[in-house]
Amino acid sequence: MHVSKLALGFAAFALIGTASAANRPSGYVTICSEGKTCSVDATTNVAFGRADKFFYKSISGSFACNEATFGGRIAGGVNECSVPSGSASSSSKSSAASSASSSVASSAASSAASSKSSVASSAASSATSSNASVPIPGWTGPVNVCEPGALVYNTTLDCGGKRIGLACAGSSETQPAVMTVINATLKNVVIPAGGGSDGIHCGWGSLGNGRGTNVQGGTCNLENVVWEAVCEDAASIGNGQKGTVMNIKGGSAANASDKVFQNNGINSTLNVDNFTTTGSIGKLSRACGDCTDNGGPRFFNINNVKMEKVSTVIGVNSNYGDKATLRNIQIKGYKVGSPKVCVTYVGVQKGNGSSSSIGEEWNSASCDVSKTDVTSY
Repeated sequence: MHVSKLALGFAAFALIGTASAANRPSGYVTICSEGKTCSVDATTNVAFGRADKFFYKSISGSFACNEATFGGRIAGGVNECSVPSGSASSSSKSSAASSASSSVASSAASSAASSKSSVASSAASSATSSNASVPIPGWTGPVNVCEPGALVYNTTLDCGGKRIGLACAGSSETQPAVMTVINATLKNVVIPAGGGSDGIHCGWGSLGNGRGTNVQGGTCNLENVVWEAVCEDAASIGNGQKGTVMNIKGGSAANASDKVFQNNGINSTLNVDNFTTTGSIGKLSRACGDCTDNGGPRFFNINNVKMEKVSTVIGVNSNYGDKATLRNIQIKGYKVGSPKVCVTYVGVQKGNGSSSSIGEEWNSASCDVSKTDVTSY
């Protein structure tokens, strides 16, 4: 009888270990199951889902592990809430049944992790790094790994086509970045529809999501990144950054209600080459019209871009000395004036009214583009 109970215990142990492995992303640990209340000690990217499909959200404190919190659920079974390995977190307000099983689940997770201790230790170290070499004080999120919310710093990170996303709250600018890239190259990433959040942040500036005035720019390279549907923006240079350069090489974006790339920095540059947009987009890019501490100049170099449907290709603030250079632009069904290619604006400081449009320009100080640079397909 004693032996039978022991065998049954090991069977349950193996079953839980197998399920949790499929119900949390690689490098994550489960903290509670659907319908329970969990808590995390600091802002953490929490995954909610099962069967290798997940919704992500940055959360701090207590939260309900359910569809209402994450904006969706994966059908077919019980979803789980998990966090990057090494995150300070706990579960609470569990039922007696879940409490009884939690120690078994914890043992299973611990056993599974110990069997790959060297790999897990390395991943946890990277995922929770907050050492002085990271240029963002107090950073506790993932570092240099292909995971939602990660900081990619001073390296080249090839994600091999991995799908990486967070939830999308429409045009809200308080959403977290899917990833933050500083003096680094991020390549071969797919950001899924419904998972674009505030896009990729190039550098660390003030984009309205509580990051304060700490500004770190440098150069970020985004190579062969695919946005299946843009949420707020695909990628951004934040307010207050100075001298930041964002290079977009290859890749594509679909269905951006506003802009694809945002350039809010001072003396900052956006370079886009060999890029494609599908569906309908508002603008490929725009210099900020009414930022706090607005100014310039801002530079845009757009080359070899193919667009299906766009309202305006680019908008710049002539009063701040912005300059856009466009070459080899293809727009489906294009006719001169429809859509507008390079439009100049008067930029303003936040709180001082609205930015106003001057109009489309060709071969001007602000718009270095001729009509032969834009063709129809």
